[in-house]
Amino acid sequence: MALSLTERDDGRRIDVRVGDTIELRLPENAPAGYRWGVDSLDERLLELTETYGDYPGATGSAGVACFQLRVRAPGESVLRLDYRRSWEGDAGVLTRFSVEIAASSE
Repeated sequence: MALSLTERDDGRRIDVRVGDTIELRLPENAPAGYRWGVDSLDERLLELTETYGDYPGATGSAGVACFQLRVRAPGESVLRLDYRRSWEGDAGVLTRFSVEIAASSE
């Protein structure tokens, strides 16, 4: 099963099965230096298979950060991402996104 998540899913608990794929799409303003980055990912449960940006507008316009993950094993974990400029470190985090992942083998 493929599951799509957006900023509206922040703070939710997501029930998935081993083998499922998750696509997370979050708005970002990369031309201004603001990007989403993974802060917490339990690699025993989830595999980050692809990341890319979708910027359909004019050069310099905001777009969407896309993260694709595959559920590898049963268990529970929190997936957390930070939205910030990379050179500002943790003090520059503007917002966070997190979901609780509950993965079953069935």
